Amino acid sequence: MTTDQALSGVPAHRIVRPILTIATALLTALFVVFLPVPADASATRPLQVTFTFDDGVADQLAGQQLLEKYGMVGTFYINSSFIGLPGYMTRANLDQLKAKGHEIGGHTVSHQNLPTLSADEQNRQICQDRNTLLSWGYAVTSFAYPFAEFDATTKAIAQHCGYNTARAVGDLRSPFSCSDCPATETVPPADKFETRTPDDVESNWTLANLQNLVTRAEQTGGWLPFNLHHVCTTGCPAESISPTTLDRFLAWLKPRSVVTIRTTVRTTAQVVGGTVQPAVAPIAPPAPGAPGVNTVRNASVETAGTVNPNVPDCFTSAGYGTNTATVSRVTDAHTGTYASRIAVTSRTDGDAKIIPTFDLGQCSSQVAQGRTYEVSAWYKSNVQVFFTMYKRNAVGQWSYWTQSPRIAPASNWTRATWITPAPPADAVAASFGLTIDSVGTLTTDDYGFADTTPGPAPQGTNALRNASLETAGADGFPQCWTGAGYGTNTPVWTRVTDAADGTYAEKLEITSRTDGDAKLIPAWDSANCAPLVTVGRTYTLSVSYKSDATTFFTLYRQDSNGTWSYWTQSPYIAASAAYTTATWTTPAVPAGTQALTFGLTLDKVGQVTTDNYSMIAN
Repeated sequence: MTTDQALSGVPAHRIVRPILTIATALLTALFVVFLPVPADASATRPLQVTFTFDDGVADQLAGQQLLEKYGMVGTFYINSSFIGLPGYMTRANLDQLKAKGHEIGGHTVSHQNLPTLSADEQNRQICQDRNTLLSWGYAVTSFAYPFAEFDATTKAIAQHCGYNTARAVGDLRSPFSCSDCPATETVPPADKFETRTPDDVESNWTLANLQNLVTRAEQTGGWLPFNLHHVCTTGCPAESISPTTLDRFLAWLKPRSVVTIRTTVRTTAQVVGGTVQPAVAPIAPPAPGAPGVNTVRNASVETAGTVNPNVPDCFTSAGYGTNTATVSRVTDAHTGTYASRIAVTSRTDGDAKIIPTFDLGQCSSQVAQGRTYEVSAWYKSNVQVFFTMYKRNAVGQWSYWTQSPRIAPASNWTRATWITPAPPADAVAASFGLTIDSVGTLTTDDYGFADTTPGPAPQGTNALRNASLETAGADGFPQCWTGAGYGTNTPVWTRVTDAADGTYAEKLEITSRTDGDAKLIPAWDSANCAPLVTVGRTYTLSVSYKSDATTFFTLYRQDSNGTWSYWTQSPYIAASAAYTTATWTTPAVPAGTQALTFGLTLDKVGQVTTDNYSMIAN
């Protein structure tokens, strides 16, 4: 077969392809020889590189130092409520960034996934964060969406709050994705409130990866922002770059600012431009509730959360320490269809609870200074529980506030309540949870948080809770009662069934004594267990008792600052082998007193059993 025969029937353009291919290769070689190198191609199309750092974590200060080593600046997107917390920058750090020419941008108050929030809450997260940063003295014009999550509403709010630009993440070419994407963002950006970047820089990015993004971008010019989170050496999160890699990259990048290449490092504000807009007031959160109004959203936990359906909407699973806690949605409800259950299956330390979400008003409750609040929840538990309270300040920082006494287990639905102290001076909002801190289960429903104004019991009414000592507490004493005393002695407390009233009484035995005394008293608080009182009134105290030694009433008073101190005591009361009633009327309550507590006191070796207490205003 001849060559012509072998090629017969083959289309003409297929026959000449080898010749064209050879010719094309020769022409390409000539162009390679005579075309400028890619770096020179950017001399008329300059590239602007920006280093952005998200969240304000402290290890980014190493990045600051490296940038300054090469005469460069960066943009630091800050969550204002994190500043000053462990692991985050301080105000002094931010001041130093500003002094060195770096840009401070906004990143929301507390790094929330914005599209999952209401429009009002998004507004508070974005506007309040910017206003705080402005009040600290920074020219804040640039914003970055937390988690790179946003929608049209979020973009509009960012613009409304006074930002000139807002950064997304992605849609530019990256080392491991988006290979068909553009290499750079345009200048100015096509959408200033959805500016594009490569993916977040991660620990698997090499120096060559970073350099290749720059050299490719230099062919077109424009804007190439790099998003960094951690500058870290060991034990690092995925979103990290090592100081060594960053140092080598900056050293390589520095000489590319020459006039023949014109690749420069600039902040976001320097690239986008625009003036600093005035502060925009955020939408106010709901006002503190009126007295008696429950301000817990989704209080009956009927609506499941959108992010985690096992946790009720507007609630968050919270806790700390080393333990295994599982939150589930169950149909064993107090009211409605659903309740929330926490099962702690192992524990070394710490606790678990569900709480109204730490936010700026969508779910958490606002509080007013000088008021007190009743927190409540219906619960069933096979272990002791207690209320944990948290507070938020005006900047948006949440922190531990206080906690209630322990509450006894309950096999049937039981309402737990506790009245808080007045909020601390810096508190503008509160959150709380009924807390489990041992292996066991806790089921909760029908939460409450309401402004309350507790007052002294009416005249003629017993002001004491659990006066007959029938309800067991979580610490070995009757609920709302505790053991008190001083000195060197050995008191032994026993819950006994030898009762004057009902089923239970409390026995105190001092087995040895050098000095001091012991007694059972309503727990040291105000409005919950220790009764509030009226200045100028007298109170009649009584208790059923039997003892083999003399006893006496000891009284303590709480002043308006919440401080407890000794007030007075009764004369001695005779011993009695059988139950009898000890009664004594106090002097008039002194000025500045808000609450009293008292106990029948034993100050010698012996024993006394008590039951059926009362405290009645005259």
